[in-house]
Amino acid sequence: MEFCSKLSCIVLCCFLVGNGRGVAQEVVYRDYTRQEAALLDSLKKEGVLPLFKGMRALRQQAQGVKESTPVNIVPRRAGKREMTPENIIKERRASVLTVNKYQGVTTRPDMVYGWATAVVLTADGVCVTNFHVFWELLDPAAKLNPADSVIFVATEDGRAYPITEILSFNKAADMAFFKIDTRGDVLTPMPLGDDLPAGANVHLLSNPEGYPYAYTHGRVSRTIALNPGDPFSRRMEMTADFAKGSSGGPIMDDRGNMVSMVSSIRAIYFSNQPPYHLQMNVKLTIPVSSLRRVIKSPKQK
Repeated sequence: MEFCSKLSCIVLCCFLVGNGRGVAQEVVYRDYTRQEAALLDSLKKEGVLPLFKGMRALRQQAQGVKESTPVNIVPRRAGKREMTPENIIKERRASVLTVNKYQGVTTRPDMVYGWATAVVLTADGVCVTNFHVFWELLDPAAKLNPADSVIFVATEDGRAYPITEILSFNKAADMAFFKIDTRGDVLTPMPLGDDLPAGANVHLLSNPEGYPYAYTHGRVSRTIALNPGDPFSRRMEMTADFAKGSSGGPIMDDRGNMVSMVSSIRAIYFSNQPPYHLQMNVKLTIPVSSLRRVIKSPKQK
């Protein structure tokens, strides 16, 4: 594909030894340093930017959406087959999108920059990310950055999709559902699993700033309720690393099912006076049960 050539994708066939015999495996080395510039070039070449809904129009639409509005979709059924980390990455990366912003020409040239991560839930373009990713659109008190013209999503190979509407959100659960125009493409939805207990394995594929499509893994460290009276306040803490840009990224179980979604980090310091000495980062995520509270299958009453 054109985007891959711009990213200077290099394919190297390497020889791995497994189960007593050699197994040929294709390893792709991508130049991610040009991902944002290549996206901008592609958008200009295709001439689709004028067709994308602008930030102001999207904000106006989002302001009319009520919190916890039911999202009528049929999620992809959870897989039952245990997968290797390599297969989780290979089979789920098409369901992971980058969330990007476009800034038009001002005193400097126009540009695209990575903002966050989103997950595909349906083949026709219903996706989910964090509330705080769209806070400028959803919070009536927020002000738009005048430099930001468009917010959109893209695949790893550079296919860009406009966000057409915000469908629902829940601030306490830090989640927002939205619809994209797939431009005729059939997307690959992420299967949804179940909440996990402390000690369970977890796998994350997200877009930390400057390091798109990075995989990390760890275990569930705690399951907590920030507000015992509100089920949307439940959080799953884990040891897998994430950073700015990972917001909205899918956390998966050993079968590649989404069990949680990246939300935030809380840092623990030795002291609140210099020298501070960072000791630990607590990673908070949104359990999939919170998503399911808003998702309503058309078959459900």
